[in-house]
Amino acid sequence: MIAQPVPNLFWRTFVLLILLIILSVMGWLQSFRVLNEQPYTRSTAEQIVSMANLTRYALITADPRYRTDLLMVLASREGVRILPKEEGDAVSPLVAESNYSSSVADIEAMVRRELGAETVLASRVNGEKGLWVSFSIEGDEYWLLTRSTLINPIYGTSWLWWALAAFIGTILGSILISQRLSSPLKEIAEYARKVGRGLTPPSLPEDSGPIELREVNSAFNRMVQDIQNMENGREMLLAGVSHDLRTPITRLRLEAEIANLPDETRESMVSDLEQMEMIVNQFMDYARRSDQPLSRVNLSETVQTAIATARIEIDNSIRLTSAIAPDVFVMAQPLELSRVVQNLFTNAMRYGRSDDSLLYLSVSVRKEKNAAVLVVSDQGPGLDPSQAERVLRPFERGDASRSGVSGTGLGLAIVDRIVRRSGGKVSLGAVSPHGLAVTIQMPFAPAEKKSRQPKPGKSAA
Repeated sequence: MIAQPVPNLFWRTFVLLILLIILSVMGWLQSFRVLNEQPYTRSTAEQIVSMANLTRYALITADPRYRTDLLMVLASREGVRILPKEEGDAVSPLVAESNYSSSVADIEAMVRRELGAETVLASRVNGEKGLWVSFSIEGDEYWLLTRSTLINPIYGTSWLWWALAAFIGTILGSILISQRLSSPLKEIAEYARKVGRGLTPPSLPEDSGPIELREVNSAFNRMVQDIQNMENGREMLLAGVSHDLRTPITRLRLEAEIANLPDETRESMVSDLEQMEMIVNQFMDYARRSDQPLSRVNLSETVQTAIATARIEIDNSIRLTSAIAPDVFVMAQPLELSRVVQNLFTNAMRYGRSDDSLLYLSVSVRKEKNAAVLVVSDQGPGLDPSQAERVLRPFERGDASRSGVSGTGLGLAIVDRIVRRSGGKVSLGAVSPHGLAVTIQMPFAPAEKKSRQPKPGKSAA
């Protein structure tokens, strides 16, 4: 099953803030609508009643000679028309075309209380749209026709610009808040990655930001300092023990060489002393932590040099297959990178031989999309996949290495530490039908800056 990508904290916080703001705005609009409904209903009903009463009184009190002029003025200036009401008029209820059906029912009830129970409100009469209100003058029935916007007001388009401005402000505010929440965690994560690679970055700030962040940074700095103190103590112990063991090992080897012993005994003692010296050297290599800066190193040339140094191509017990891409550059310390390749070859020579005592060694260097890849594989007994992570730890060996083969369990641990310092990673895998493949991925080195050549005819300053 393919794992789904998990959104980072920034996007999670950003989306949650947007959803919270949208829900808050929706709740606020609904609350505003509920609170505004009664005042809107009462105000609209009072306007309709006032318009009908004023129109009736104006027509009743006006001189009959000027009623026509009065109706023309009402129509042109106020948008109010007076039409006779007929029994055959086709009337459409007001509720049918209103966006506020619950408010319209209350408006009709209020208007009828003031103008009479026989008052009719309609949205269309004889197919003509508007707000129609019936009223009577001296026993004759009339229609008062006015704008339908009195019931359904037009809000215009200015609210769109305000909504757009509010939306942009919400986006920018959410981005700012999300960044302020996630940036301290990103800083801590980057700090932890550098510490894991063996670097010593500047301490996290303990005098700025919220009190919770200061406490986290302070606790993290103390933890890193404690880890470094433990590492330094262990390195001093290993370096001291290894250094002190060199002198007696050298003395014992010299005495074994000059002593009057059988050849078989002498060879066995020298072999044991050489193995002890190799263990001491590995202790020294592991205890030695380099603080030299990384530089641009040609991985392809380093691998080819290591093959020649180990005499792999001329060793009759090794069958070498290589596929090394030219000029693959990575960021590393040259001596450390050489030690990585040598340890991989030594590990394969020691543990990767097949049943016929031959080492079928495969070495490849290639470029992938985002990293340079070095793969060293053999066809030996292999390694149980469950032990892959464990054998990368110091002083750990696989089951196959315990039977008849001695060692310190530091070879792959040294490789892993050096590769992580360069920002890469080490992974162990199985080879079909049997064997072990060690894969190293390291970031590409940035392109080398070309020095500017002086133009012809001009000398360099």
